[in-house]
Amino acid sequence: MSKKNILIICLFAVAAILFCTILFGIIPYNRAQEAEYIRKQTDALTHDITSIQEYKSPYVGDAGNTGNLFRALPLNNVSMMFEIDSEACTLTVNYLDTVQNIGEEKVQRDLIYNSVAAMGVIDNLAGITYNFSGESYSFDRQKIEEVFGSPLSDLLEPEKWSKEVQEPLNSDNFVIRFFD
Repeated sequence: MSKKNILIICLFAVAAILFCTILFGIIPYNRAQEAEYIRKQTDALTHDITSIQEYKSPYVGDAGNTGNLFRALPLNNVSMMFEIDSEACTLTVNYLDTVQNIGEEKVQRDLIYNSVAAMGVIDNLAGITYNFSGESYSFDRQKIEEVFGSPLSDLLEPEKWSKEVQEPLNSDNFVIRFFD
């Protein structure tokens, strides 16, 4: 066998090893990482707040932007419809499921999280009502700002968000004060 043939066989072997490494190692690992990231995006305690930065807007009236924002926040795995009142600067999110199916504790945590995030990203959003089959919850900017401070957009830095929004959501006493 000539040196040229040996070199071709070696290059082919290296290419086959690299191909198998990519196909059976790197690609499945990346898919698992992506699936884990998507799973974490459905819960307020693990959500990555940087994923909503692109939806920053001075006005709630942009239906496409508002819809995409809520599809990037926790509870994004629950079917929903939106109603925007541009004059009152309010939003109604109609979830097509029950609180019992999702879990009351999770729903309450996620609604607080989503409200703070939405009001931090949308400057003129004055209030949000969340409707589920059989239950409804409302949040207004004034109460949110009393608890978290003003302006809410200052909280959107990842470290600050984690410390001032996500960590308190671990406390049942903190969550309950929004639902009295």
